[in-house]
Amino acid sequence: MKIFITADFSESGMKRLTDAGHDVSYCCWGATHEICTEEQLIENLKGFDVLIVGYEPVTEKVLKSTDLKIICSIRGGPRANIDVDLATSMKIPIIYTLGREAIPVADFTMGQIICLVRQIVKTDKELRSGKFTAPAASYGSDKDVIWDMSLEGPWESRKGIELTGKILGLIGFGTVGQEVAKRAAAFGMKVIAYDPYQKDAAFINLRVEKVSLEDLCKRSDVISIHARGTDQNKGMIGQQEFALMKNGVYVINNARAVIIDETSFREAVYSGKVAGAALDVFHQEPVKADDPFLKMDNIVVTPHIAGAGLEVVYRHSDMICDDLFSLLKGEMPKAIINPETVDDFSRFKNLAMATPAGRGQIIACSMVEQMGSGQAEDSELINKISEEVIRQIKLKISESR
Repeated sequence: MKIFITADFSESGMKRLTDAGHDVSYCCWGATHEICTEEQLIENLKGFDVLIVGYEPVTEKVLKSTDLKIICSIRGGPRANIDVDLATSMKIPIIYTLGREAIPVADFTMGQIICLVRQIVKTDKELRSGKFTAPAASYGSDKDVIWDMSLEGPWESRKGIELTGKILGLIGFGTVGQEVAKRAAAFGMKVIAYDPYQKDAAFINLRVEKVSLEDLCKRSDVISIHARGTDQNKGMIGQQEFALMKNGVYVINNARAVIIDETSFREAVYSGKVAGAALDVFHQEPVKADDPFLKMDNIVVTPHIAGAGLEVVYRHSDMICDDLFSLLKGEMPKAIINPETVDDFSRFKNLAMATPAGRGQIIACSMVEQMGSGQAEDSELINKISEEVIRQIKLKISESR
């Protein structure tokens, strides 16, 4: 079986595929950090059975111009770049990686909460800019140091709340929300959550109280959003919800900006209703340089990196391999967005039977020249990059055998 990979993928993952007898081509964004166009995908996918994709557009044109049997997405939300409905009608199963970034996002969330309630980012900037520093070389001591103890000094003016005993309200209680709950409990926080789609067992297992959205808004000291952005929950947190919240509430959003009504949110921040916010997502991305939030010291902003953990590539590579091998054995994958496409496992078993174990190899990627944006890619350079990537992969696979 021939597998085309455009996603970032671990060497150990590729070795699992080749050891199982599959031929693998590693190309596009995963190999060069250049996202392939529709035309490039179509050209390169000729003769391939499986696509393991990250960010390339798997459109109607791509699906109808290729002969893919299986699509694997390294993303937790494959609809972002894959025409799932058409693939389903074509009986192409789509495997994805549910929860691949749950751990780094949960870690990141707790970091944001601590930064907000203890004003860490703000005071870091202040100290670096000269605020609170010694005015002259002769000032200061190496003994029991007392900084400025006036009302304007750091000790009095930069006090923050403790997390123990505070209520954390989670909007969304999937894989990320549950990981956040575990960490928050270790800080002594009381965790409540709103998620009408989650089973009661998930709440019970982590001793999290299941509440309505209204109750969550009224009771929470910190609110953290961990739900997918959909047409149904667009603007779910609006003027009415902010009015219910405590004065001085903290808001974290590492999910999707559209869940919060932008106008209502900005009003709540500017008025002081929201004491501070941490945002890894924005209503327009990349965020504009003149956005007022970038100038506010009670807003912690980051460029959509909450899930950017070094271990993620190893996790999603193993998740893809595990579920792909399950499907080829005639078993239902753990994470498949369209399970109705695998009512007959025989065609996938036949794919596996036609692949002799241990004979897989890394095959060259025939990268086509990218045109249409006004800038022609240097195809010779791209080929050199692809050849070097393939050489390194072959070397490391041979060394690990």
